[in-house]
Formats: sequence, structure tokens, C-alpha cells
Amino acid sequence: MSPVAKSLACLLSAGALALVACGGDDESPTASESSTTTETAASSDCSPIEEVDVELGGLHTEDEYVAADYETNPPSGGDHNPTPLEAARFYPEPPPLGQTVHLLEHGAVIGWTNGLSPEDRKAVEEEFNEVFQDGYYQLAVVENPDLEVPLALSAWGAYQTCDRVDTAAIRSFVEEWYASPKTAEAGFACQGQARSLPNC
Repeated sequence: MSPVAKSLACLLSAGALALVACGGDDESPTASESSTTTETAASSDCSPIEEVDVELGGLHTEDEYVAADYETNPPSGGDHNPTPLEAARFYPEPPPLGQTVHLLEHGAVIGWTNGLSPEDRKAVEEEFNEVFQDGYYQLAVVENPDLEVPLALSAWGAYQTCDRVDTAAIRSFVEEWYASPKTAEAGFACQGQARSLPNC
């Protein structure tokens, strides 16, 4: 097991009970279509960050969610499966979309990829590993063939798309949107050493 994988396992074991006990209820409303654009972290390769008006939580259902079920691509909120995706992992094969959205509700930032070259995939994973080492443990990188760009980032209530891999955009987005203030469950992202992070 690599040092990063060991660190991930350590942090996950500390927060495992919190991840299992999800807050949302089946009565929560879903995301709306309104959005605003901010210039933060925009580069020539990445769009400005789009803020989306979302409810504080989504409905929990056993549905098989697909990209068309969400207002944005990548998803940035909405209904989802009762079990969240496991954080602090790279997913080279697409995981269940409804589980990934549930992880967003827990204050996570997701890096979404689509068909990256081995070099670009390595660059993205290395940047996420570096950010993780700073205490941001509610992160994941997932392959999503429905993505219209090679790289995107999302949190509950915000997303950004990139026409090319821009690793600086990753850190900037995570620092701004980790433990999103738009989800009632941001506390899941602020356990242990993450308590000292700016948004926690």
C-alpha cells in the first residue's frame, strides 16, 4: 500500500462512522435551475465557477441516477442514493452517480474526468493527493463518460469545467468550495484535522 493510500485509510477509518450515518431525509427538496457565475479560479483552460441555487439536501432514493437527472453536468446537487460514495479514492471506472452526488452533499469536492491521457490522469491524481495531504479528506476523482469536457470539478452548489487539465484550478476550487456552505451536511467534511481548514 502506498503512503498516500495508507494516509487515506487512516483518515477514512477516523471518519467512517460519520459517513455511514447520513443526515438527509426523504422529504428534502431538490436543486433548482438558477445559477450565478463567479470569476474565481477561471483560467484560459477552465470556465468561471458556476454557482447553482440548491436546497440544503436532496431526497434519498434507490433510483439508478443518470446525467439527465441533474440540472448541471457535472452534478452539483440533487436527489441521490442513500449510501454515499467512499471518499479519498480514485475511481477509474464510473461509480454509481447517485452515490457520488451523496458524497457532494457531505461537503466533498469531486474531480470528474473523461478519457484523460495517462499523463493527464497522473497530474490530476497527484494534485488531488497534494490537496488531500493538506487535510481535505472528503475528495474523490471519478471517471464520468457523460462529461462533455475532459475535467470538471463540483461541490454542492457549484461546478467548474475545464477544456484541458489545469491542476491550479483543482486546488483553487477545493479551497473555495470544500465543505460547501450550500449543504446542511458540510460538517461531514470537517472532522479531525480538517477542523482547522478555512471553510470548517
